[in-house]
Amino acid sequence: MSNDPNSRLYAVFREHPALIVSALYVAASVIGMFYSWAFLRFFGVNVFNYAHISDFLLASLKEPFTWALVILAVSLVLLDNASSRQVQRKGPRKWLRWYGSPRYRFVNNFAAIYIVLSFIYIFASFQARDVKEDEGKRVDVTFAEGGASQPSVLLGTTGQFVILYDAAADRVDIHPIESIHSISFQAE
Repeated sequence: MSNDPNSRLYAVFREHPALIVSALYVAASVIGMFYSWAFLRFFGVNVFNYAHISDFLLASLKEPFTWALVILAVSLVLLDNASSRQVQRKGPRKWLRWYGSPRYRFVNNFAAIYIVLSFIYIFASFQARDVKEDEGKRVDVTFAEGGASQPSVLLGTTGQFVILYDAAADRVDIHPIESIHSISFQAE
């Protein structure tokens, strides 16, 4: 076996294929956790106070565009790594030797993580800006104790809480699920 870290990782996954499912679960949770944190922080909400780990897994599935961003970033890094291997095979000139080295490709894998997190953060900030400009998902919330429905913008939900935003008052309300009778909205 070669000393290349990627080949060692491939060998581990080939010998223990169940680790792939676990790795995808962890990746989905991390993506959902980072997206939820990045989006809700623009409204002053610390999502970690209201969510469980299963909520983060669902967060990445509720926003499938985050997966498109992950695929884009990983594709860019894989393309760069392939180019690096090609430079290594051609016998790089002195000034390109660093680009064709296995160490460059190893460090480049960490760059993929940085790129993914940057893309998701930028996406979350654009979404938060749109919500603050009153372009979010408008819902009418009826509470369990009765009364008229309250128009709000739905920022998100967790297993125990509903997070609502009132754009006119620039106010965030977090309600326990038990206090909500219904949430209704216009079908698109």
